[in-house]
Amino acid sequence: MQRRLFLTGPSGAGKSRLIRSCLGGALAEAGGFITGPEAPGSLVFTLRPAAACAGVEGFEAGRFLDASVWPPVRDNEVFRALGARLLREAVCYPFAVADEIGGYELLIPQFRTALEALLQSELPLLGALRTREEALLLGSAFGLGERYAQYVDRLHEALRADPDTLIVALDGASDAAARSAVTDWAAAYAR
Repeated sequence: MQRRLFLTGPSGAGKSRLIRSCLGGALAEAGGFITGPEAPGSLVFTLRPAAACAGVEGFEAGRFLDASVWPPVRDNEVFRALGARLLREAVCYPFAVADEIGGYELLIPQFRTALEALLQSELPLLGALRTREEALLLGSAFGLGERYAQYVDRLHEALRADPDTLIVALDGASDAAARSAVTDWAAAYAR
């Protein structure tokens, strides 16, 4: 079984929910991060340590995107400092979660460097990967430019070429094959 497993699929397909439900209490032992709305239905998005999503207290979330206003407001510092630190510290845990990668954070050198180091490590990693198509739509909407598209392509190519990485397309919340892949990964690495 591959050490790295990434779920990919359209926004709202249930990648994050599947990761959280399959890991359950083991999420408290994970390094890395989880992104998501600040509250259900919110258009403010935060990044927080993976363990915080399992109820471990003492962690603060970093607000990286406020889409409740136009144009949306990004805070790159959240990925530059908190996101990069969480990726670097992930090696101190038995496994890591990276939910979600493939967005504008790829333009932030500190985050990109920490992500590359984590992907080259031996640490088991479970994550959600923005599809190339959605990443390019995001890049167009935010005016992220050609360099962003290049980083997205490099990330997808590197993950596809890595024999220790499995990318599973998630069709929806009831996708039995994706659930089975995450359950098997969790049984092998998130004990």
